[in-house]
Formats: sequence, structure tokens, C-alpha cells
Amino acid sequence: MFRILTVAAAAGALTLGSLACAAPALASTGDGTPTPTAHSSLSAIQQAGAAATSKRIASLTTGIGKVNATTKLSAADKSTVLGTLNGDLSAMQGLQTKIAADTDAATAWTDYRSIFTQYRVYAVALPQSYIAAAADGLTDTAIPKLQSAASRISAAFASHPDKVTPDLQAKLADMQAKTADAASKTSGLAASALAVTPASYNANHAVLTDDRAAVRAALADTKAAAQDGRAILAALK
Repeated sequence: MFRILTVAAAAGALTLGSLACAAPALASTGDGTPTPTAHSSLSAIQQAGAAATSKRIASLTTGIGKVNATTKLSAADKSTVLGTLNGDLSAMQGLQTKIAADTDAATAWTDYRSIFTQYRVYAVALPQSYIAAAADGLTDTAIPKLQSAASRISAAFASHPDKVTPDLQAKLADMQAKTADAASKTSGLAASALAVTPASYNANHAVLTDDRAAVRAALADTKAAAQDGRAILAALK
């Protein structure tokens, strides 16, 4: 039982910590680049376009490497995420070249605006990959391990009723409830996040808010469930 609980606790810790590094981290939509207007000069728009595309190219390249390395995403979700990130990377590279070659401010402005309206790298592509990786990691690894640990604890309680106290029973009940809540919150979560597009974000900037909140709540649930398991283990020693 010690090994089961240790693995389950480690799974919870993983999704809360290093999993965020296994996929691109959530990023701000404000990237600090100069903000031109439709009335800016061609050179000003080109300068801003070069900065904006370069920043996104760097972020996407890093993100693609992390997604390729992670084992947390399911095969299907990894394929979807990589399709989005690689598509955005190619688009940013193309826009970088086109904006630099534009010969009038109006065309450069249209191309510059498309960085933010057609390709929501920081608002959609990177955040949704994090949410999907966290959800898949919880669904496929952490939650099953916590469920297994809770079952082993229940069996241990039945075999050694003399060691069971109301406090331990309450901790097990909380562990089971938190694990069930995490499972409920992550059901369909990766698919929901990956279904978001730049167009849906443009129509509703809060389109990922619920998914982001759900994954954070589920991560907190697994951490709490693992803590319950560790506390029970310590009491049963």
C-alpha cells in the first residue's frame, strides 16, 4: 500500500508542478511589442510586425518541443495540438516575411492585424495545449492512481478495523470525493479546450475561462486527495 499511495501522491504533485512545464505555459495576450495604428507609417508597422511575429515564433518553437516531449497528452490530442502549433508557426513565419516585404502601410496594417485576429497564439493555441495536457495527465494517470490508492485503503480498513478512527474515515471519504470531483471536472475537458478557435475567441474572449478554471480546480482536487492519502498512510504505520 505504501507504494500505491506514494505513486498516487507523486501523480498529483506532477500534474500540479512539472506538467505545466511539459506543455506550453499559459501566456499573456499582451507581449510588450509596440502597438501601431492604422495611421502609423509603413516602417512603424513593419517594426511592430517583426517584433510580434518573432516573439510568437520563439514561443511556438519552444511549445512544439515541449509537446513533442510530453507523455501527458493522449496521442490524438497531441496530434491536434501539434497541428495547431505547427500551423501557427508556419503562419507567423509567412507573415514575418510578408510584412517585411509590404510596400504600403495599408497592406502592412492588414497583415499586422491578422497576427492577432486570425492566429491567437497567446490567447488560444498555447493556453489550450496546457489545458489539454493537464486534463489528459489527470484523466490517464493521476486520477486512476488515486482511485486505486483509495480502494487499497478501503481494503486495509476492512482488514484492520481496530486501526480505523473517525478521522481516518473522514480523510478517506474526502480523498474519494476529491478524486471523483477531479474526474468530473476533467471529463471532456481536453476536447472542450481544443475545440476553441481564434474565431470563437474573437467572438467571446472568455471562451476558455471555464476550461481554465476547471483544470485548476481539478489539479487542486488531486493535490488534496493525495494529501489525504499520505495522512492516512502515516496514521496506519
